[in-house]
Amino acid sequence: MPKTGRNIYKRKDGRWEGRYPKGRNADGNITYGYVYSRTFTEVKRHLSVLSNEKPAPAAPETTPEKHNPTFSEVVNQWLSIISLKVKSSTYAGYIAILDLHILPSLGRYNMRSLTALDIGRFAKAKLENGRADGRGGLSAKTVRDMLSIIKIVVDFAYNEKIIGSTLSITYPKQQQRTMRVLSRQEQLSLESVLTAELDVYKLGILLCLYTGLRVGELCALRWQDISDDFNTLSVSQTLQRVKNTSGSGNKTKILIDTPKSPRSVRDVPIPKLLAPYLRSFARKDDAYVISAEDSIFTEPRTMQNHFSKSVKAANISSANYHSLRHTFATRCIEAGMDIKSLSEILGHANVNITLNRYVHSSFEQKREGMNKLEQYIAM
Repeated sequence: MPKTGRNIYKRKDGRWEGRYPKGRNADGNITYGYVYSRTFTEVKRHLSVLSNEKPAPAAPETTPEKHNPTFSEVVNQWLSIISLKVKSSTYAGYIAILDLHILPSLGRYNMRSLTALDIGRFAKAKLENGRADGRGGLSAKTVRDMLSIIKIVVDFAYNEKIIGSTLSITYPKQQQRTMRVLSRQEQLSLESVLTAELDVYKLGILLCLYTGLRVGELCALRWQDISDDFNTLSVSQTLQRVKNTSGSGNKTKILIDTPKSPRSVRDVPIPKLLAPYLRSFARKDDAYVISAEDSIFTEPRTMQNHFSKSVKAANISSANYHSLRHTFATRCIEAGMDIKSLSEILGHANVNITLNRYVHSSFEQKREGMNKLEQYIAM
């Protein structure tokens, strides 16, 4: 096993291994812990984090117990194992949440001393004042996501026999959010603004409004993914900005990867009304569809900014970019599309996700339903 740098080695299996002193045993001898990752810089980062933590106390001479690792040490063991199993974007998401929220609060806790009450206090603090900018608390959903990661780490510690029993974690109740869906009149107003002075960014907004693409899928789309007759597009990649876990360079980086699930890799029919617009902006095959230059991509945040400007110009209530996807799904249901087809177009794992999350009954639909009821009663 060749050594590179201080206490960091390249293993035969291709991974990097780092060694760090954990404390001393009952005999006074130094005991060591180990972290693993796919890159040298990631191991170096883990060792740097651990070097700033207080070492676990030496075991009493009368009780030569096994070393009691900190929560942070267990997290690093868990990360070293899952780093080669999950997508890069998923791994970067774990790192971002751990570094910003979880480890600063729970990292120094001894794993065997950590209780459900400690985790409950952590959740309460995040709900009340957990925003990084100090402007209030985080949403129940965000805190639930944090608790899910903590639960995975706790279960990992239990399965690895680091702790004798797992912990029961109470999750905050998540309020049902009302998804923003453009009314039919709002959609017409937005379309008027988009088509009046059409550019490549407005084309992207129209494409999402009529295909239900996620913004990351749109930004990763290349002209080679659109059929020559502008009748079909293929979704096989997504683009997003994630935390840079390499330990060098910028804090974030652009990641182009496969979509969030196998079902998200799909072919989507393109409405005929979009064909003339697409044809007028077509470029060489490997160029990004939403780009002013062949080799340049557009970031999701940039698309959100262009969308916000169009919403303001259309003089309609504020909406985020994902509302285009909700609106598309709702219009499809109103037009009578079957749920199975819609679920496949949206790239959902099953039909229930489509029904529960993306299909919203508009007031117009409810009125039409009541009119049908009145006609039935009259008969």
